[in-house]
This record gives sequence, C-alpha cells and structure tokens, in this order.
Amino acid sequence: MTRQEKIEMVAGTSGRTVRFIEALTKDNESLLNDMVTVAKLEIANETADQVFEAMA
Repeated sequence: MTRQEKIEMVAGTSGRTVRFIEALTKDNESLLNDMVTVAKLEIANETADQVFEAMA
C-alpha cells in the first residue's frame, strides 16, 4: 500500500482531511502506520456490524 493510499484510508475513516493527515504524519511514518491499523480495525468492525444486522 502506498503512502497516499494509507493517508486516504485514514482520512476516510477518521473524518479528517487528507491534508491534515499528510501534515500530521509528514515526518512520522510510524504514526501513519499506527493510524492505518486503527482505520483497518474500524472498517472491520463496521463490516461485522453490517453482517450482524443482515443476519438479524
């Protein structure tokens, strides 16, 4: 996954702008990777909630 894709994923799940995420993580790749981990967990939780609702 490219840096830009990571930034877009984080921005899409955090409610922050791409510019904000770029500025925040400009010199901190580790922070960006941590934010991607959180974004992936949020996406997984949303998917699980949707599946559960569909089954109910």
